Amino acid sequence: MSNIEELASRLEKAKEHNCLIEVISLRIQYMDIWLRVFFANTPHDEKRDQEFGRLLKQCFRLGLEKNLYDQILAFNKKRVQAIHGYLLGNISYDSLSTAIDASDGLAEKLVEFVICNSGEPVTQNFFNEPHNRGDCVYSIPALLHVLHARPVL
Repeated sequence: MSNIEELASRLEKAKEHNCLIEVISLRIQYMDIWLRVFFANTPHDEKRDQEFGRLLKQCFRLGLEKNLYDQILAFNKKRVQAIHGYLLGNISYDSLSTAIDASDGLAEKLVEFVICNSGEPVTQNFFNEPHNRGDCVYSIPALLHVLHARPVL
């Protein structure tokens, strides 16, 4: 949890020092975590895929909003083109910024969607209901406030 807490400052430092691959990698990892949260907290019978693109498709089938899916899919394609293209010499390092620009604010949109569209509401009978290890209870308004108050990831 402490690593996630410092993510915004790490991304800011990576941008300041022009560490573009690190920015792209941290963003995709953060979105992957939230796709996993959505998948785990949405009713289904599937086993979760490990690869980002496949997990994204699974989440779309489970109800991830089409526009958000399209934006994340486009970022993932740019990420693959940027990183693999750079290593193969098909793209310059400075051109990696297009993948970053395409993803500004995208993680926040995903987090907000997951917060508002997965899990289950707490009822008055909460303490008498069965719970699983690792279950969390969040105040959605408070969580959204923190999400919108911090720097863009």
